Amino acid sequence: MASGECTIDVVDPVLGNGCVTPTASGISWTPIKTATNSAFALGVIQKILDDKTYNAPFLSYPNYKSAFAGGFASYTNASHLVIVDEGHPNYRKLMRAADAGLEEPAADPKATTPVPYYVVIDKGSGQPALHTQSDAAEFEYEGVVNGVKVRSSFLFLKDNAYEYTLEEYSQITGIPVATIERIAKEFTSHGTRASARLGFGGTATANGTDGVLAYPALNGLIGCVQMTGGCNCYRIGTKTTADGARYLLSTIEGKPAVSTKNATYICRTQKLFSKTDEYKKRVAAGEENPKPKLPWLNVPSTSDNQTLISIVNEYPYRAKILVSWMTNTLQATSGALRERVIEKLKDTSVVPLHIACDVAVGEHAHLADYIVPDTTPFESFGVVTQEGYWRGKGNTVRWQAKQPDTVKLSDGRFASFEAFCVDVAKVCDLPGFGKDAIASVEGVSYPLNDAADFFLKAVANLAYADTPVADVLDEDVKLQALDELPASWHEALTAEEWPKVLNVLSRGGRFWPIETSQKNGRSAYAKEYLINYYSEKKALNKNPYSGVYPSAALRYVREDFCDRTPIAEVYDEKEWSFRSTNYKPRFRSVSMQANSPIMRDLCKKNYLELNLKDATDLGIKDGDAIRITNPTGDVMEGEAMVRAGIAQGTFGVAYGYGHLAYGAQDTEIDGKLTKGDPSIGSGVHLQTMLDPTLGDDVIYPHADSDAGSPGRSGGMYKIEKA
Repeated sequence: MASGECTIDVVDPVLGNGCVTPTASGISWTPIKTATNSAFALGVIQKILDDKTYNAPFLSYPNYKSAFAGGFASYTNASHLVIVDEGHPNYRKLMRAADAGLEEPAADPKATTPVPYYVVIDKGSGQPALHTQSDAAEFEYEGVVNGVKVRSSFLFLKDNAYEYTLEEYSQITGIPVATIERIAKEFTSHGTRASARLGFGGTATANGTDGVLAYPALNGLIGCVQMTGGCNCYRIGTKTTADGARYLLSTIEGKPAVSTKNATYICRTQKLFSKTDEYKKRVAAGEENPKPKLPWLNVPSTSDNQTLISIVNEYPYRAKILVSWMTNTLQATSGALRERVIEKLKDTSVVPLHIACDVAVGEHAHLADYIVPDTTPFESFGVVTQEGYWRGKGNTVRWQAKQPDTVKLSDGRFASFEAFCVDVAKVCDLPGFGKDAIASVEGVSYPLNDAADFFLKAVANLAYADTPVADVLDEDVKLQALDELPASWHEALTAEEWPKVLNVLSRGGRFWPIETSQKNGRSAYAKEYLINYYSEKKALNKNPYSGVYPSAALRYVREDFCDRTPIAEVYDEKEWSFRSTNYKPRFRSVSMQANSPIMRDLCKKNYLELNLKDATDLGIKDGDAIRITNPTGDVMEGEAMVRAGIAQGTFGVAYGYGHLAYGAQDTEIDGKLTKGDPSIGSGVHLQTMLDPTLGDDVIYPHADSDAGSPGRSGGMYKIEKA
């Protein structure tokens, strides 16, 4: 950045914290209307398609082996054929070998799951072939294979990219056509090794799934994934809390043969409604086109906010015991922090038993029957990989910087989530806890009674991975007082391991030399990586309420309700003309910063932030008391902050304010009353509307129709002076 060799374009409704400032050289902030990410991406893609600046050879590689031989570190399913014959039993699915009349290779007897073989049109022969047996395939094919109408996956993206003109994409997003074109040209002008697009939190809108699909779709056009200077792989580390170099931490002797393969998760994910027992029973009873009480979501793996919604609606089944750890889903799920939800969670006929484990009595824990005190990050252990897109390999280590302030137990341990799990497991006589719970690679058994027993062995796995680290230096021991660590820590390891584990602890982790992270223009840690331009899972997600199929490729879809009705067709956009953007601020977080007097002194509350022009049009000045309402009657009142760093048509709300608990409330424990501090609850909590299509007896905050993620940003609102 300093030398001018790097430029960054940030597309965000909010001019937020961090490196993006109006005066920064090489960094551009482009305000975008909330919930239009996919429209912006498709506008960029349309320009790339017009200019033919995409990497055609890369898109033609139908498998990882051929792409790797061509110098890349990922591949796409752009050339994989999709069955578009409506009369075919596999309509909307990717074509398999059997559909094309092709013979599959013999199955590997060691394979635990069957290998899917997809069909492509081989570029050399012009004939159908298995995707694994072609080095280059057509990615813009449309025709007939074995009597079946097919199209290549890439054409679905192309269709969606041209669904609107650039001028229309500009109107949707609020981004000038010239800016869309500039970014498209910049993105494709540096080859595969100097451009990347990424983002986090894109699903926090009610059309967020398509926003997330934009990242791989754009990166796939230039083949930059896992390339040097491109979009590197992340979370690259070694085995620590698994079966590692010293200890087998994921092997449990006597573990029951329990599988989640056919499980029905209470959050209603990983299944289509048509595959549920409920659907089959209702059809067998003569019901035509039964409708579920709540949507089923086959795209995501699990969902914490949808778990909460299922619990309060007692669907698809009742939660008998709710155990929550280090979570405040009630506040994190916008639209859920309302009286109806709170009363349901308090009702023992809805939730017979709720056990919460946390460091603070937040909105969620406040409603629990039992609260288990937990340790803070400064009092706990952890061994994790790097969250960001850092090109190196390594694991960070968190270890107790101080003695926990929680309750000291009779055996000398301190109350924590780990101690709670161990003690409950012992009472239930579960394997993997207590005496002889952990096995070393040499076959020696060790106990698991507390966090240190487990995590220090994970650090030992890290210390011995590949080439073992050196023993800790005496000066490091003295400098960091490592000789004062508890004796129980030393006892959790062998005498040989202890000085090597101390070496890793003293450095906060272990990190491999950065110069070894790249090889031949690619990440040295590259793994097989597929970019899906056509998602079969999404393609088959027929909506049980309306019968509508979602687009299987990246497409701009307006925010909608559970039955896929656009919200703008239910409520008048002229009356409800604003969208929200709920962002994470500098001085408040999901967790303990809410309780920090220093943070509260720096920023006592959040504001309802408005764009300068919007405020002028509404007759609102900075500091005015204003009221924001949504169509289902929720009201937010607060102080206006008028600034240029908010996109037009959007209002900003910093996350983490407006607490009902977390220390804002009076709390009595064992007869001792702790008075609450009202300043902790200052500010505004974003309240999103309920979905009106499911009926008044159902509580369902507005959410993404594909993934069920909460619609914290977007929605429809009206703003006026209070």
